Amino acid sequence: MKNSLEEFSSTLKDFQSILRTTKFGSKNDFLNRENSRPITHVKEQVLSAELSYLYSNYITLLILPHLHVNTFSSLQPKLHIFGKGPAMTKKHNPWKNGKVVIAHSFNASAKKIWADNTKEHTPTYITDVEGNFIQLTPTINLFFKLLIELCISYNNNRELEPKCGSKTELWNLHRENVVSPYFANRIKDLVPQEDIFLITAVFTLD
Repeated sequence: MKNSLEEFSSTLKDFQSILRTTKFGSKNDFLNRENSRPITHVKEQVLSAELSYLYSNYITLLILPHLHVNTFSSLQPKLHIFGKGPAMTKKHNPWKNGKVVIAHSFNASAKKIWADNTKEHTPTYITDVEGNFIQLTPTINLFFKLLIELCISYNNNRELEPKCGSKTELWNLHRENVVSPYFANRIKDLVPQEDIFLITAVFTLD
């Protein structure tokens, strides 16, 4: 039986393959990192085994419909300067209670997707409008398996897409009325029934 890191490695390879064989893939998507030393820390944070493997082996900027996967550099706290004076600076820290923002959803109720760096298998979470953490997947491996299913769901419904150049509203309707239920059906054997609504909302709905 594969251990969790071997399974995660296999999932990431499958994800990269899916990106290459669907319309989402390009030569710049989810590239392998060449000649890299393992990335194990972000400033004062020690990365989990899964996050270390992910960022050591892949360049992770990826824009999918309704969901973005962030780069390794986005894990670094930053100070943004908008002008002159203390009032024009803003601190950006993607870390909170050992969790780090690894992706963003366009769902209005859950925009940040967090990976818990302190727990085994690196579960993922969203925060609700009140800032409470709600578990999205029990492992980061499952999160990427769901991304695979999302790509397949878009790809298998390409013939139903609006024509190129159509208004944004038509593309939104296609995502919500066609892709979303198709995706929900595909993941029903991957996640508990009670989790399907939340996952579908974060991955496909406004």
